[in-house]
Amino acid sequence: MHPLHVILAVGALTLVGGIVGFWRDRRRMSTMVLILSGLFVSAVAILVLAGDDGRFGTLPLILIVLAMLLPVAGYPVLAIFLIANGAVMLRRESRTLGNLLSLLTGLVMLLWPLVPVVIGLFDVPAGVLIVLNSLATLIGGLGAYAGLCFLVFASAAVAYRKIPGGFPVQHVIVLGSGLIGDRVPPLLAARLDAGIAAADAQQPPAMLIPTGGKGTDESLPEGVAMARYLADRGIRADRIIVEDQARNTRENLEFSRALLPDPGTPVAVVTNSYHVFRTALLTRDLGMRARVVGAKTAFYFVPSAFIREFVAVMRESWRFHLPAVLLWSVVVVAATATTVVV
Repeated sequence: MHPLHVILAVGALTLVGGIVGFWRDRRRMSTMVLILSGLFVSAVAILVLAGDDGRFGTLPLILIVLAMLLPVAGYPVLAIFLIANGAVMLRRESRTLGNLLSLLTGLVMLLWPLVPVVIGLFDVPAGVLIVLNSLATLIGGLGAYAGLCFLVFASAAVAYRKIPGGFPVQHVIVLGSGLIGDRVPPLLAARLDAGIAAADAQQPPAMLIPTGGKGTDESLPEGVAMARYLADRGIRADRIIVEDQARNTRENLEFSRALLPDPGTPVAVVTNSYHVFRTALLTRDLGMRARVVGAKTAFYFVPSAFIREFVAVMRESWRFHLPAVLLWSVVVVAATATTVVV
């Protein structure tokens, strides 16, 4: 048997395993790792086999070259897009670190390739140059790893939202976000409107659980303000169960689950589109039978918010990523030590 046939079979089995895992539970990034790995290995094997066959001429080679050039060409395009998006955020939103993430990410991506050029402009001692190059290699490798993790996260998030999957529910949890005084702002109103639509789509109409405590700059708990908004939209009081103590998304889910008839009751959770997959991961971590629905969000707001969600997921799963970070650090340090000795 040709070795490439074995590689193709391994890729295909990996892909099928990822698809089966996704079908069983869409709230896992590990299944997307399998899907992307299986696709990559299978595609490479097929293209190489097609090239060896000769019937397709130079087409397989052209496709391989284009696939290799795509990340190179896409890198500056993505950097420029993020910078342009950051400029829009500066004009339309408050200048918080979270809102500036797309701008900062784009600037780092655009300027990072210039670091070796800048270092070369100075007369740096050989020892210092070795350390600087090693540091650049370390950071570049960690950046590449973060980029791969982001690809997995983004792919899993898009697949979760775009591929249908669900079950009937009797309760819809609407996650809170900041108020303006005692007023529901547009971002939170979009969540509540989506929550109403999701609840009314059930037969019979589902109960609504608005959830959120009182922030330091708010005059009343978010859950209370959200309940008022629902009442103003014609939702009867007996369909609203208020949760008014939660301080973050995890507590939103935990405290709302405590208000259910049974902890295992299936629910729909409503948040904004960029927050859907992280919320889905949290529901799985908490053992909830839940499907998460995304409310529409202004497009310009999504890149920074989505990067913020990715950073939060990476922080929450740091134990999983720590071995890769340590391994790469050891490799770079060892290579640097070898260079110095030689």
